[in-house]
Amino acid sequence: MGENKIGYMTIIKATLIFTIAFFTTAFIFAVALYLLEGGYELSPLLATLSLSLGGFTSSLYLGNYKGEKGILLGGAVALVIFILTALITLLVNRGAVSIHFVLRFVIILLSSLIGAIIGVNKKANKKFI
Repeated sequence: MGENKIGYMTIIKATLIFTIAFFTTAFIFAVALYLLEGGYELSPLLATLSLSLGGFTSSLYLGNYKGEKGILLGGAVALVIFILTALITLLVNRGAVSIHFVLRFVIILLSSLIGAIIGVNKKANKKFI
């Protein structure tokens, strides 16, 4: 326990994993909306799903690397993602906050927590939360 400290390279790898997962799913959703001629009403949902999948994959990596404290790792990842997303949203919308703001945090938090817990328990017979 505690033998794997999370260093800068691990954080950079987790950020890269998040970025790849986020942009891949966002691209797939954008192509699907274009081909299906979908409207903008699905965009907030699909953006949130892309963020949550990115959070899930990066939390999964960090949880597997660290091997313990999955809830703390997942919560930290979700908080960082949400703060960055909130800052961008507030800058783009000039301070407007909607109900999507809170729901987005809950979805990202749950997916990041689940990813980190699975990552921690992925190692041989560990059963830690």
